[in-house]
Amino acid sequence: MSREGLFVAVVGPSGAGKDTLLKGAALALAGRADIHFVRRVITREPDGLTEDHDTLSVPAFARANADGAFCLTWAAHGLHYGLPASAQAAVRRGGKVVANISRGSLGDALTAFASLAVIEITADPAILAQRIAGRGRETQAEAGLRLSRNRPFAVPPEVLQHILIDNSFSADQGVERMIDAIANLTRCEMPVTHAASPAAHIDL
Repeated sequence: MSREGLFVAVVGPSGAGKDTLLKGAALALAGRADIHFVRRVITREPDGLTEDHDTLSVPAFARANADGAFCLTWAAHGLHYGLPASAQAAVRRGGKVVANISRGSLGDALTAFASLAVIEITADPAILAQRIAGRGRETQAEAGLRLSRNRPFAVPPEVLQHILIDNSFSADQGVERMIDAIANLTRCEMPVTHAASPAAHIDL
C-alpha cells in the first residue's frame, strides 16, 4: 500500500492575494513531480484576471457532484466550488496536493484527506479593501459584505501544520514565502503552527 501524501489547503479572506501567490508558486514549482496544484471547478465564468478555473452551470455542477466528480465541494458568495476527485487520488498516491479552499470547508477537507496542512494568507484590512475594489467584480455593498466576513477562525486541531503568511507586502515577497512554505511542508506526527518571517513594508 502506498504512503498517504499531504493535502495543503490554502485559505484566507477575499483580497488576501491567494490567486497571485498560487500562480507564482505553481510556476516556480512546475518541475516538482510530487507537488500538484488543483484546478477548481466554479459556477462562474473566468474573468481572465484572477484564477484560471473550469466552469460548470449550477445544474451541471449538481449532476457532476451526484456522479462523484468531486472530492470536496462548498458554496460561497452565491457560487458553487468543487475540487476534482483526482486531487484525492493524488494524495492517496503519496503526492503533495495544493488547493485554494474555503475556511468553512476545512472540516469537510479533514474527512476527505487523512493528512492536511493549512497555509493561511492574510493582509492588512485596508489592503484587502483596496484589492477587492480593484477587481471590479462587485458593487460597493457586495465588497463590504465580503470584508465583513473576514473574522478570526480556529484551525481544527487535527490539522498537521499551519503556516501563516502576511501578504501585505510586495507580490514577489508573498510568492517567495508561498514557494518556501509549500516546498518544505511535510507530513508530521504533531500539529505545528508557524508564522512566516515579517519583511520590511513595501507599498503596493
